[in-house]
Amino acid sequence: MISAPFRRPASRATLLTLSLGHGCADLCSGALFALLPFLVVERHYSYAAAGVFALIASAASAVFQPLVGAQGDRTEAHWLLTAGLIVTGLGMGAVGFASSYPLTLLAVAICSAGAATFHPEGARWARHVASSRVTADMSVFSVGGGVGYALGPLVVAAALVPFGLHGTAVIALVPLAAAAVVGVALRRFHARPASAHGLPRQAEPLGSEWRPFACLAALFCVACGVTTGLLTYVPLFLVQARGTSPGTANVMSSVLLGAAAAGTLLGGVAAQRFGRRLVLLVPQLLLVPAIALLPSLSYGAMIPVVALIGLSMNANVSVALVLAQEYLPARMGLATGLTIGLCGGVGGLVAAALGLLGDAAGPSSVLYAIAALPLVVAVLALRLSRPLAAPPETVWSLRAEAGR
Repeated sequence: MISAPFRRPASRATLLTLSLGHGCADLCSGALFALLPFLVVERHYSYAAAGVFALIASAASAVFQPLVGAQGDRTEAHWLLTAGLIVTGLGMGAVGFASSYPLTLLAVAICSAGAATFHPEGARWARHVASSRVTADMSVFSVGGGVGYALGPLVVAAALVPFGLHGTAVIALVPLAAAAVVGVALRRFHARPASAHGLPRQAEPLGSEWRPFACLAALFCVACGVTTGLLTYVPLFLVQARGTSPGTANVMSSVLLGAAAAGTLLGGVAAQRFGRRLVLLVPQLLLVPAIALLPSLSYGAMIPVVALIGLSMNANVSVALVLAQEYLPARMGLATGLTIGLCGGVGGLVAAALGLLGDAAGPSSVLYAIAALPLVVAVLALRLSRPLAAPPETVWSLRAEAGR
């Protein structure tokens, strides 16, 4: 269900609180990838083992998010927001204390499942409290996750340098504290009169557009493969091909993720003003030469190129999330779970396959393979249609606007 949204003063505060929770959940998701160089050095993981690590992190999200999203659509299970953050913290804390590779993978799965539990319900409520500038407002929710991812590698470096792998217990405090903040904010929000919640007063049923949603899901699967591949193999390329330390490699991850957070916000604003199709298409065309250039660059020269890659790779995140909710307006939680969760799981499969390629052909081959994937994203973007449930003021493409 969907209706014309309206804004109350409490809506902005709720949106920012949801963005904070999103950031703390995704900080742990980003931290999992940032742990890989330390695990490779201290526990001697191979490229294939690192790929399986990334696969488990993504697969847990793929399994839980659609289920949690469907449950939220039926019951509006607000408790999932705080529960997800608590489970995320417990899993993160356990990663550094696991005594074997299988136990490490189990802890990774628990951490990822907790983060997955937060996302569908958080995104569904963020859409409810958004104003008519829905793409820009949803980018505020999405950018929280981007900032969290960006901080993940820095937090890992700060926690693991003094404490070793046991420093994951320190990282776990972040989502646990966020659970308390989000829980208090939601209790205050629900204590307000219904008219002050900023929720739709009246819901208007609209049909589901499954065919364009399937195309969008395929697009986001490939895009997640690009993101997961870069997060996994850019730092490993630096460690194994360039001989940098894990901490130095994580600095590059922070550059990538910091730029990605900015790209999320800029992408939402640009889509609101210049058209959603442009934001879905143009950044992908920039990614191809930028990623292909990385193996030939020195560490210092990689920094501005990686920043451009980060800006481009996440520009479509809030647009894809909004489109998913508009293609399935009566199942927004399920749409979010499938888009972020299932597509992220497929991205993990791509990362695992790239790990096999890296062991067979070397680190540079992985980056060249990743560089080809944005072309697939661009082709799929051209096939997407404007959702029937999109707000009337939505800008879809510059050509369409000029023809009005």
